[in-house]
Amino acid sequence: MSLISTSSVKTKNKDVKVMKPAVEVETEELIDTEVGFANAIGQFDSLVDTIANERKGVIQLTSDNLSESGSSVLQLLQSRHGCDKYISTLTQSQQMIKNDGVLFGPGKANSYVKDMESISTSKCIQIVPSSGFGSSTLQVLLENNVIYSSKNTKSPSVRGWELKDFWEETSWPRDSSGTGIRYGLPVEEEEDLDEQFRLQQMYLQSSKTKLGTEGGMDDQEVKKQTRADDTNPYVEPIIGTEGLAETIISPQRSGVVFVAMRSCRTCKGINPQFTRIARDKDTVGSTLLFAKADASGAVGKTLGKQLGVVSVPSFVLFRNGVRYGAVSTSKLPSDRLNRAIMLLEAGEDFDSSLEEEDDD
Repeated sequence: MSLISTSSVKTKNKDVKVMKPAVEVETEELIDTEVGFANAIGQFDSLVDTIANERKGVIQLTSDNLSESGSSVLQLLQSRHGCDKYISTLTQSQQMIKNDGVLFGPGKANSYVKDMESISTSKCIQIVPSSGFGSSTLQVLLENNVIYSSKNTKSPSVRGWELKDFWEETSWPRDSSGTGIRYGLPVEEEEDLDEQFRLQQMYLQSSKTKLGTEGGMDDQEVKKQTRADDTNPYVEPIIGTEGLAETIISPQRSGVVFVAMRSCRTCKGINPQFTRIARDKDTVGSTLLFAKADASGAVGKTLGKQLGVVSVPSFVLFRNGVRYGAVSTSKLPSDRLNRAIMLLEAGEDFDSSLEEEDDD
């Protein structure tokens, strides 16, 4: 059992592992990196959410299949981590504090709790967990003294709000993909990259065996491949060393390759800015190719070595299919990257100092 919190939490049971939303891990990839708690844990069957509700504000829960009725977060929790039991203990009082803040919310929330205590409990909203949730999760939590209570109400059947819950929610880091999802929960961007990688590998393998056979991808697979390639009209995906050869080296293209990893938060954060650079160049008629390469996994690691990349995010520049230089920066826009692109377009030699200096 794992308990995720932004604050320092002590539990009475030593078997409960306390974790932060972001976990430092050592990988076999290019660098040691930081991953979200869900990826750090891997597979888990249940999640009790005490500070938010990923069912998009719905307090009353049902046992509907997550893949049909849940949000994208719930779908990804199920498909990627095997978590098919999700329950939010977010109360109406907590939602009021979240909406109105600590200046105006407490009065409204406390009045609501008082009204709830004075009426029949049959009028209260009932939380209905999915099938098997209570025996496999809630009972275990209670037995290990992992419980959530409120000091703002006299009735044990009515849970109000606490200031620490408010600070927990507001201080929780958000994923840099721009979706506003709490960091550590799965986001669609990572799944899209995984699917794109699978489809690209399928396409490359099919291309090798296409001559002399009646095989190849069927119409449905071709459509999926087209959708994967067209997700960003300004940045072309590169998968592995073969993708690099087909996209840049063989056609002797000039351009910039953004080398990233799926687990890199910084890479996700600057991805929109890189797309903006590519779009701006396209608008003025530039012939430079802007591409993105995934350095995750064995195939990505091999590509990273060929590109001479030792950390991500990095930007490798090519002139006529030949490696021109590289710039490592954690933010965009970057003066060093802008200068490197300017030198590339001007036909001048690469300034080696751009590889050594850090951004201010």
